[in-house]
Amino acid sequence: MSSGYEYMKLRDDGDYDIIYVDQSTGEEAFVRVLAAADKDFPNGRPSNEEYEMMSRSEREHRLMETDWWAVSDRTITQAQKDYRQALRDITNHSNWPILNSEDWPVAPE
Repeated sequence: MSSGYEYMKLRDDGDYDIIYVDQSTGEEAFVRVLAAADKDFPNGRPSNEEYEMMSRSEREHRLMETDWWAVSDRTITQAQKDYRQALRDITNHSNWPILNSEDWPVAPE
């Protein structure tokens, strides 16, 4: 195939057709069917190693966002300590490394 791009087209059954568009001719060609459950992963699901890398990165980001809670001129609350510890312990979660949003601890207010 020459220079082009792919896009997803919703089907009546809820799945998606992956369509390739040739930019030089404008012609479209059917590539494959993508299940609705895989909509967020049109190029394939990440490997467990990739999921682990993404989850560790998210954990580090959440910890960095709360680092200011523990500065020396501030008193960190028990809820804040518990939240940060829960982030450190997230690798022990039964769904690790493929975590859903509800698997992550909720930051205290």
